[in-house]
Amino acid sequence: MKTAISTILGGFLCLAAAAAPEFDTAAAVTASAPGAAFLQGEQLAFRWTQPERSPGKWQLRDWRNRLIRQGDWPEDGRKKLLLAPLPNGYYKLELSGGAGSRGFAVVPDPAGRENNPEQFFAMDSAQSWLARPDAGNPRQPDKPFEVVSETARRAGLRMVRERLNWAEVEAVPGKYDWLQYQTNADLLAERGIQVLGMYHHAPEWVRRKEGKLPVDLAATYRFAQKAAEHFRGKMTVWEFWNEQDIGFSLEAAWDYAAALKAASLGFKSADPKLPVAIGGYALTPLLPYADVVMENGAGEYFDIFNVHTYRPICEFSEALRSVRDHLKRHNIADRPVWFTENGSNMEGAGRTGSYIPGLKAHSPEQELLIAEYLPKMMVTMQSLGAARDFFFVLPPYNETGGNKDWGLMRRDFTVKPGYAAFATLVDQLGNAAPEGEVRLGDGLKGFLYRRKEGGKILVYWSISELDTDKPRPGLSNADLKARTFALPLSGDIRGVDLVGTPFTAEAGRIPATRYPAFLTGVDALRADLPFHAPQAVLRPDRESAFDKTVIFRAELSGDFQIAVGKDCADVKKTPARFRLQVWNLSDREKRGTLAASGGSVTGIPAGVTLPPFGKTELELAFTPELDREFKGKLRIDGVFNGRRATPLAIPCRSVTEMNSSGRKIEMPQLLDPANWRRNSAGTVTIEHDASEQAIRFTTRFPAGANRWSYPEYTLQLPQESLAGALGVAFEAKVSKPAAVQQMLLMAVPQAGKDVYLKTDRPAGEYKEHFIAFPSDLDTGKIVKLRLGVNALEDEITVSVRNVRIFYRR
Repeated sequence: MKTAISTILGGFLCLAAAAAPEFDTAAAVTASAPGAAFLQGEQLAFRWTQPERSPGKWQLRDWRNRLIRQGDWPEDGRKKLLLAPLPNGYYKLELSGGAGSRGFAVVPDPAGRENNPEQFFAMDSAQSWLARPDAGNPRQPDKPFEVVSETARRAGLRMVRERLNWAEVEAVPGKYDWLQYQTNADLLAERGIQVLGMYHHAPEWVRRKEGKLPVDLAATYRFAQKAAEHFRGKMTVWEFWNEQDIGFSLEAAWDYAAALKAASLGFKSADPKLPVAIGGYALTPLLPYADVVMENGAGEYFDIFNVHTYRPICEFSEALRSVRDHLKRHNIADRPVWFTENGSNMEGAGRTGSYIPGLKAHSPEQELLIAEYLPKMMVTMQSLGAARDFFFVLPPYNETGGNKDWGLMRRDFTVKPGYAAFATLVDQLGNAAPEGEVRLGDGLKGFLYRRKEGGKILVYWSISELDTDKPRPGLSNADLKARTFALPLSGDIRGVDLVGTPFTAEAGRIPATRYPAFLTGVDALRADLPFHAPQAVLRPDRESAFDKTVIFRAELSGDFQIAVGKDCADVKKTPARFRLQVWNLSDREKRGTLAASGGSVTGIPAGVTLPPFGKTELELAFTPELDREFKGKLRIDGVFNGRRATPLAIPCRSVTEMNSSGRKIEMPQLLDPANWRRNSAGTVTIEHDASEQAIRFTTRFPAGANRWSYPEYTLQLPQESLAGALGVAFEAKVSKPAAVQQMLLMAVPQAGKDVYLKTDRPAGEYKEHFIAFPSDLDTGKIVKLRLGVNALEDEITVSVRNVRIFYRR
């Protein structure tokens, strides 16, 4: 009987053991190196953190999932696991009883390389915001700021981009608390890493209640001056604001230009040789907003043109062309171009769950897609003439409701394979200059570099979907695009793969895959397409013909309405009242005169006196001169103490004048549901509302859908041709205003790309909307219009009526 009971009990215990949940290896095993990023030659030590259970056997695999070593954990986990030295690379430690793996990198020690402060390859660390201690993250390391800083050093970074919140630092005027921004500046400086400093979030006392940009230019000057002085030698470049062309600012382009001028003067007062970058534009091709900033004389106040892109690699050339055209238009083609955010959307939303509820994480496949993308992106951007590129982003970060996983570090602050790819890129090319592209054969890309210490290096890869395609769901790296090619060289050639692991190859049969690799011993190679660097020079102490300390700023009355693109003011009634502020950001009194153009401006005095670090305000009224497109421009110029000030320029239009005296056609046929095609991520019901003489679109979205609804109307040509059209006006309302993320009109041409035109979000009652067509759009080629919304809830109703098309006089 005892034997039977023992047998039954033992069976139960075996079943219980078999049913026990697997442990998460990433949680149970910690690496002794910060971020699990070991330097070459450093002891590879790992600790088992769950003494109540056994770690079992371990296996070591490389980034290609090949088994390298295996064994038993010393003393069943009571001792550290010490691995014998490994080549540079990315590795995974797996345990027999666990799920997943403990990933770690072995990277070259940057102390063995010459420091290149002008290194092209940089990164947005954003650590003061993204690495704050987080009680909701049980696996965050004890000192996350130190971990990120040291991990940045080990990657070979020479410059990172940091963030600062002005409202946190100077909540009370004149009282500064530098908080974690001081901590991180010190940590990075100790490691020889320069910082590109950027700030936004103006405190309440320096901005309008409903605004985001500062309106007190003297306070803006003082804060920039104080920040530059305080972080002297640590934050070695400053940029003012972030993505001002989209939601980080609500104000118009001329308001941003005025604030930029004040901040630049503050930075330069602390150090005239301190480089200043314009705030990074979010969108390429650049919007008209950027042109308006320049029309306000902003080019006199920055040394570096700054832009962001998350576009696919195949569109980089178009993005750079837009930037170059902009610089040429405004006579600043000599400014270096920095991409201070450059990230990937190619891998899509996270495919696996996170240990933090509500967040998604990259799958192993997605991590390798990022590792492939990063060097391709950076080498391509350098070949196109960008002066510096910052990958977004180093620490972990989730967006889009937690679904989009950013960062070369996981939520436990250990590094992904892309980190090893970046460290390898820096080790191989950080001190090298591009010579040009080498033609290696169909399906291959190759770029030749010359190292500062001598010798050439070839970076190459097989072309994959990351090179040629746009983002699409479920992108896979299963096809390695493996092939071989030959070089006109003799003997064996040495190289390192994507993550730095050495290999040798015969010159006549060199392996290539979708993952970039690097070859040395190629000094006899010549570039087939030589690299032509733009004639851009960083000259932070360039002289100006203007008195830059005099700045104009306008407070527009309700007689104006700022366009959605923040690049134009609609003059709703004339004369239109506004208050002109004339600021003097110098310690000397200044006297001068003002001149206005673009129409009639009343209220300008014969002379203006400006107190030191103060302003004079004038109540003025403007009646514009409008061209045949009902457009004009208010411009204020001035001369003070014998020198010109940079202008205030406000592009304007008059929808009122367009509506009363312009040529227009009404489109009652838009009210017929039969003329619309359903185009939505949900189910659309289209109805005619006779009582309101409107067309009504009700969309119901399935759970988890991307909630977009853009019903499509095909123009009835030729009577509805948009040739010569200036824009579309209509009235709209929505069932739930708070449930609308954005409203767009899409102009669809016969061939080519759709043009997305944004308007204000609709209200709960009918509200007039006017959407202007861009001046460079060939409206005669438009054959369809789509009008709709991106919603925040699963059901939305949009009603539209009184649609009119306006044409040139």
